[in-house]
Amino acid sequence: MEAIKSFNEKIDGLKPSSIISKSAAKIRKRALKKNRTKLRFIIWSCIAAALFVFVIIAPAFAPYDPYAIDLKNTLSAPSDIHVMGTDYVGRDILSRILCGGYRSVYAAVAVVAITATIGTIIGTLCGYIGGAFDVIVMRITDAFQAFPSLIFTIAVAAMLGGGMLNAIVAMCAISWTSYARMARSSVMSVKERTYVKAALITGSSKASVLFKTILPNSLGSIIVMASMHVSNEILAFAGLSFLGLGTAKPFPEWGTMLNDGQQTLQTAPWTVIFPGLAIFAVVIIMGMFGDSVNELLNPDKDDN
Repeated sequence: MEAIKSFNEKIDGLKPSSIISKSAAKIRKRALKKNRTKLRFIIWSCIAAALFVFVIIAPAFAPYDPYAIDLKNTLSAPSDIHVMGTDYVGRDILSRILCGGYRSVYAAVAVVAITATIGTIIGTLCGYIGGAFDVIVMRITDAFQAFPSLIFTIAVAAMLGGGMLNAIVAMCAISWTSYARMARSSVMSVKERTYVKAALITGSSKASVLFKTILPNSLGSIIVMASMHVSNEILAFAGLSFLGLGTAKPFPEWGTMLNDGQQTLQTAPWTVIFPGLAIFAVVIIMGMFGDSVNELLNPDKDDN
């Protein structure tokens, strides 16, 4: 009797009004989280877009010629005349930072665009065709991924002879593999879904199903990966330039400026601090943008 009484009390506690209120609370919570995610995406998208525009027009705001040598003002500390000081040959650091930003940013964007396109095409074909073609291509991908990416990139850039174009080629040579594997797994997952099989049964060609049904539903993960890789490629390109394998001197580029300032780090730290802060700021912005894209396209399903 006590067990029955306890059960009845629990049943009485589950009133329709309480159930409705809990459901409404969950709906409000989901809606609030969705709105916050969209707002964060909009904010960081605007900041990233402003960054891309700024690096294009920034050279117009340079107070001095970034190539002008002034041996009378070598390693001048930050002042009213030179806001960020000068380097070892008297070149204005602020002017070189403003004029060198677009090389770092757009080289990274070019690498991501090229590798995402090539990798997506290869991975999509492997996932859709399968068979021997998939096995052979994936073994080639495994061979590329067996090498540490940074060492592989440095080796290829050194063989090609350095320079901005060769650095981009070297970075593309290894970065496509991640997109190929991601696209392959996405396509293999999507092609087994009911709506894809229904499209084939209704008479749609394999090519039509691939490009109109499978590929659009597989691009979400690729977009997320691409947006999050931009910051990594900025660091990689700056690293190649620091090693003398990226932008050739005397062209201003943030990694090259770090290389120029390493010998005067103790006596003139501003030659390294300001280019480093520029890289740090851009990487943070692109990293936060990538996170916002990830949250928008892959919302957290845990409602607890």
